[in-house]
Amino acid sequence: MIKDLQECDQLTEQEIEPPEGNIAVTNVAEYLDAIKDLTISEYGKFAFRGQGDVSHPIRSTAARRLGFTQSQSDSFKKFIDYNCDLISNAKLKGYDKKGNITLEELELMAELQHHGAATALIDFTYSSLVALYFASVNDPGKDGVVYVINTHDFDKFQKIDSDNSGWKFEKYLEEKKDHLWVWEPSDLNNRIPKQHSLFIFGEPDINNKSIKSVRINADYKSQILFELQDFHDIGGLTLFNDMVGFASENCCEKPYYSKEYLKHMNKAKSMWVIGDCDKGDILEHVEEALKINPISYEALIFCANIKHQLKDYLGVIEICNRILDNNSDNAIALFLRANSYYEMGQLECAKRDIRRSFEIRQDNPHAALLFLKLN
Repeated sequence: MIKDLQECDQLTEQEIEPPEGNIAVTNVAEYLDAIKDLTISEYGKFAFRGQGDVSHPIRSTAARRLGFTQSQSDSFKKFIDYNCDLISNAKLKGYDKKGNITLEELELMAELQHHGAATALIDFTYSSLVALYFASVNDPGKDGVVYVINTHDFDKFQKIDSDNSGWKFEKYLEEKKDHLWVWEPSDLNNRIPKQHSLFIFGEPDINNKSIKSVRINADYKSQILFELQDFHDIGGLTLFNDMVGFASENCCEKPYYSKEYLKHMNKAKSMWVIGDCDKGDILEHVEEALKINPISYEALIFCANIKHQLKDYLGVIEICNRILDNNSDNAIALFLRANSYYEMGQLECAKRDIRRSFEIRQDNPHAALLFLKLN
């Protein structure tokens, strides 16, 4: 972190570049390029897991419920006992019956996981874009991460097939040896095919440092979610296509966007993509959207970017102030406001904002360039 502006004066352009491999992606195109770079030199079948907070390990919900730590000598036995108890108690309630079919224990675990129970199963997907959604939709104030594993690495993973698919769940955990189990479930519920789901399990968590990953920039999570919805039809209602998912997507914590708001924003975005439309016309649609939803971060940041291109620097500052009133650590808003102060010649204000922006994020090349100009 940068301590003071005197220290900043002595930084070179090379010194303020982020560490190699630690640059967080800011849009879907950058993300797909990063995934390609990680997988192009390796043959196999790749699975992905998106998490909202890059600092969290790949950990099963059962391990989180137990407060699992590797230092406990009997922790793995407790982990096995917990999952066996969960299955036993679910069977006593008759939850292993689905119509006229009795579920195998592995299938029962998947159903319990689907309904929110803490199990040993760790969700992965064969769709890199689905993983990007989960990395972006959770923990909005923190960098997310998408982990990439090669399930055809047979030294680490063993697939569940017809020879072992009917085992008791306890046997999977006891016979894991030095590998993790990979299970591609049948279509037990609507979500599995939509999410291209698979489960990996065996250990309470996966701490292999060789697992590859792509970091997701916290400041651009909202933009990424809109790209996924608009261009790839990936969103909450498509991935959670059942009554539970529909209700969850319409809970009080979820933002609501009316048809009028979406009409103006979609029109603005389509005009922006075309590229030769008048920026003032685009701005009119964004401002109409903001009249309907004054706190929409997507519309606010879009508005600030357009005003900056139109050289309405006072307008940019006003919009950024609105963003920063709700989130004082928004690095993008601080950068845009700093840039506007710089263009207006208010260098001390620009230094203050770019310093704060750079403290929060050091992997924005545009902020780094402005930082050098100001020092």
